[in-house]
Amino acid sequence: MSKAIYKRLRKVQTQQARAAQKREQMGPRPLDRLSDKIPDGLADKLNAAFYKSFQLIFEKGIGLIEKTYDKRAAVREHRYRDSAVRDGATAKHLRAVGRRARTTVRWGTGAALAEGAALGVLGIGLPDIPVFLAGLLRGLYRIALSFGFACESEGERCYLLLLIAAALSQKDEREQFQEQAVQAARALDTAQPPKTRLEDCLRAASDRLSREMLTAKFVQGLPIVGVAGGVRNVSVYRTVTAYAARAYEERYLKKQIR
Repeated sequence: MSKAIYKRLRKVQTQQARAAQKREQMGPRPLDRLSDKIPDGLADKLNAAFYKSFQLIFEKGIGLIEKTYDKRAAVREHRYRDSAVRDGATAKHLRAVGRRARTTVRWGTGAALAEGAALGVLGIGLPDIPVFLAGLLRGLYRIALSFGFACESEGERCYLLLLIAAALSQKDEREQFQEQAVQAARALDTAQPPKTRLEDCLRAASDRLSREMLTAKFVQGLPIVGVAGGVRNVSVYRTVTAYAARAYEERYLKKQIR
């Protein structure tokens, strides 16, 4: 197989490692100073809201989400770019495969910012979770398609949820979710039975999202001041989609090597 694939794979893996290191070096964020003012029970309420929203979207909302972008065009584009890679991979061909994914990370960030800030001004915190998750899943589905992976099956959804959990974790917890995601991908790509349950993956992603956004959602529920909490939407969206784009690209490149 082309040396360009191995070179690109090493680059993606290095980018993922650097992003993890940068996240672990982050200091306390301004909103974190308000953590002692958060009402008792809000954490459990937020966790449950994310979990129920995931269930609702997976059961009834994916069809609606897919109507907001041209799925067939995304599939055709991947097949075209993938055929170029198979005919003789060059650095240019490999960069082109992930172009749509990179665009999704950039443009989706703006949408998350606008939605979060607008609802924050209105003092809407918890009720915006299904809207935020729909936007996040839309971005993740488009990224997956960019590399030739569909998310209809339970196994692929579990893999996606593990990426969310890993992206928002640190150190040992991050490594644990990353390893679970790697094992899930290996099973999916070799037609082996999955070792992880969708229920467990749903709870892992919901827990990490609720922990990451707890203070922000509390602040977002305060009129006018809430815009500061709404801005956290963009940080979470960018962190998750950027991580997922690198993970899906690494998975795609490893399939080329096999």
